[in-house]
Amino acid sequence: MSSTSLAESRPRPGTTFPSAARRFRRCSELDVLRLLAAVAVVGFHWMFRSATGSDPLATTGFEGVAEYFRYGYLGVDVFFVISGFVILRSAWGRSPGVFLLNRAGRLYPAFWAACTLTALVVTVLPGDRHAVTFGQWAANLTMGSEAFGVTYVDGVYWTLLVELAFYGLVAVGTAFGLTANRVLAGAGIWLAISVGHHYAPMSAGWGRLFVPEWAPYFVAGVGFALLATDGPGTDLSRRQRWAALALTVLSCAWALRLGVSFAGSLTEKYDVEFSGVVVVSVLLATFAVFVLLVNGVSVPGAARVAFLGALTYPLYLVHENIGYTLLTIGTARLGLNRWVVLAIVATVVAALSWALHHYVEDPASRRVSGWTKQLARRRRSHTRRPSLVQLWRRTWPVAPSAAPVSPAPTGSAAAGSAALRPAPDGTLATEANEPRELAAYAGFTSVGRTL
Repeated sequence: MSSTSLAESRPRPGTTFPSAARRFRRCSELDVLRLLAAVAVVGFHWMFRSATGSDPLATTGFEGVAEYFRYGYLGVDVFFVISGFVILRSAWGRSPGVFLLNRAGRLYPAFWAACTLTALVVTVLPGDRHAVTFGQWAANLTMGSEAFGVTYVDGVYWTLLVELAFYGLVAVGTAFGLTANRVLAGAGIWLAISVGHHYAPMSAGWGRLFVPEWAPYFVAGVGFALLATDGPGTDLSRRQRWAALALTVLSCAWALRLGVSFAGSLTEKYDVEFSGVVVVSVLLATFAVFVLLVNGVSVPGAARVAFLGALTYPLYLVHENIGYTLLTIGTARLGLNRWVVLAIVATVVAALSWALHHYVEDPASRRVSGWTKQLARRRRSHTRRPSLVQLWRRTWPVAPSAAPVSPAPTGSAAAGSAALRPAPDGTLATEANEPRELAAYAGFTSVGRTL
């Protein structure tokens, strides 16, 4: 893929926004940011989470260096900001059905394959993870097993339920039609719900629907999408742009507040200090990167590694429990050097991620995208009807405004036609039985009341 900056991905005159969004979604800089977030999450799980806490998840031998990777969980926060930015742009101008089908084609096939593979690995291989039952595996295929009280096959799946909640809210917006004012209002209400939940917690059911703990990250991404130099923000008025800027700043500030609060809860959970200063610094750096991206700044050399960004979703799905199992086998059972085992496991997981992307995720996504395009074309062909104005103009002949006054028809001619005559005030007068609106549309003149 050639190096493409945000400035170069701006839509040309006459280009619709969805195509511009697709070009931006392949932006090298965004792929690099996604890749860094995925590597951070993998490091957190393999190096810190596996051997830290009262219930270690694996025997990896990295206890001595675990604390250096404890902030890798912030990669999930970065993922949510990226999702808010990308999903709004991909949903703009689409119907709810097309949007949800595209999202399902993007997420579910790779997830089903990864969930099945993970269940087989932890059940068959002798690691520290518990075997997966058939019922647990079947419930996980819905991507929302938590709602049924069923344990996840892999711990990272909880974020997918958060993503689905966000997609549901976006789908509701597409049902009404996404406009700048509606997006600003909806995102503002969602942010207010998040603030209210922090001080007056809502029930678990409403919490799954609105995911208030993670809402400011998505809202920040939405705000950056509106402020981008290519996209819906190109047509914002000055007032709308100021509103989008205020929404983005408030959501970023609230994300920092929740990030510090969550770091405190992790300190209690793992008995390891999570500095609020570090959390704020990482999140501020993330927001600064988005400020640069939406203003067209490019990163030299980003395209050289951007192709790896396509592997982040399957890597995220397969790295944790499969990685724990393989690390335990290599270090605890075979007694190999921990760094050699780490290199081997990283290579195996990267190969699995590439295979899932190449043989499952990408083909399925392309096929579903083709289906949605066919459905859209069929719908347009079946619903292409003339407008009311066109029907009226076909039925009622247009009378030239400068035409001379002709004598009124008599006899059968008067009964079979609806002649138009210019009135003294310059409008068109009609026979008594003719609707005034039709005469007005026939001559393109004003009418006294709104149609």
